Amino acid sequence: MRIGVLLTMGFLEAEAAPVLDAVRILREAGAGIEAFTLAKSRHALEGAAGTVWTAKYALSARPELDVLVVPGSKGLARAARDLQIELWLEEVWPRLEAVFLGANGPVFLGELGRAPQLVAAHPAYADEVKRYAKLGHETAYAVGKVTTTAGYLFLLGALLDHLQSAEFDIEPVLEQMALAFD
Repeated sequence: MRIGVLLTMGFLEAEAAPVLDAVRILREAGAGIEAFTLAKSRHALEGAAGTVWTAKYALSARPELDVLVVPGSKGLARAARDLQIELWLEEVWPRLEAVFLGANGPVFLGELGRAPQLVAAHPAYADEVKRYAKLGHETAYAVGKVTTTAGYLFLLGALLDHLQSAEFDIEPVLEQMALAFD
């Protein structure tokens, strides 16, 4: 399984990094899975916390992916209005098995007319998200291939649930996480 994490300007590192690290742990445990970052270009992008990341792939490289993860970002609406990103998503959408959205991810799909009617989002982004869809009270909603979340560790949890339902053994990730809280 190939998981692409879409980076946009101002992305939430606290959502992108745990996803990438969880997949690293699973891959090191022998799972047939990989994750990588992708962005409009390979130019450096500054995250919300001030770190600077360079995506492994530019969208123009057309990397194959089964799952798309879109971390929250203050720039999601602008990114969705970018023609290159819009055309790329239109091209890959039919082949995607699942899409996972972070803290304000419904804004991204809402700009593209693809947001589910009922979504989850982080409370800090509630007003923005309500312009695109009805905001529910749960931390995650799965509608078709799209799972919206309240972001942060709820995003990671939703992805891990998906991987477990796809027969991946997520125990190595849970063990590593447990060590962090001992």
